[in-house]
Amino acid sequence: MTLDLFEPAAVTQKERVNNAMGEELPPHEPGVYTMYDRHDQVMYVGKAKDLQQRITSYRYTKSKKLQRMIAHLERVSYEVCNTETDAILLENLLIRSLRPPFNHANKKPETYYYISTARRGYNREFRLSMRVLDDYPNVYGCFKGHLKTRKGLGAMLKLLYVMNRPIRSATYLPSQLLNRMTPQKFQIRLDTQTGVLVDQFLKGSSGLLVDELEEQVMGIRFKDRFTENYFDNELEQLRMFFTLGPNRNYRLQKELGLDSVLINQDEIDDLMALMG
Repeated sequence: MTLDLFEPAAVTQKERVNNAMGEELPPHEPGVYTMYDRHDQVMYVGKAKDLQQRITSYRYTKSKKLQRMIAHLERVSYEVCNTETDAILLENLLIRSLRPPFNHANKKPETYYYISTARRGYNREFRLSMRVLDDYPNVYGCFKGHLKTRKGLGAMLKLLYVMNRPIRSATYLPSQLLNRMTPQKFQIRLDTQTGVLVDQFLKGSSGLLVDELEEQVMGIRFKDRFTENYFDNELEQLRMFFTLGPNRNYRLQKELGLDSVLINQDEIDDLMALMG
């Protein structure tokens, strides 16, 4: 199929969409649609509350990105779903498995972490893992994103260390915490009150821990501007992790009525899609 350069763009676009749909229009029902090019390769997967309304709307789209896709459109298929929720879950699954070039959300493989804690003598041990560990009584997560989670945990460990030992320079931090990668296992001494704040923070129910750590850091007279900026950045990393990790999980649990505080790795993307 070739574009007629003497036809108005909107007419050509409409004809392409009409030809791709065929003679029978999609129903006015929820579902998922898939767009293919002339090589029968999947270009795009989308969901719709009303399949007919959504697919026919491509006839007149002004989006440059969608117009580029429609220029290669050969056919459209669809699958009717019982509910819009079913459509959201199916769309999410197809995007992850097919990885269409015109989709962005949930296309890239992600890393998912759990953070576990256990009492070890007078210390609290923190453990980062990609699965639930049975020998740790407290497990939180899962948290999506490699850098976000590791930087968030690293920031928390550094700031908790400073809370116990008010150092005047970042260079006095333990070498494990200064490494580019946050250690997968680290022990630190915590009093009971701080331990409760850590538990609430990792569950996502309260961010008071960040306020306590910020107050502690602001009370230290660091010996150089670098160290001041360093710990300001760690506080910012911790806030970001709380918002996009623990607190987002907490909101998922509350808004979707989840039974467990733990979220499985194979469920979190679907749950996040449901919450929008």
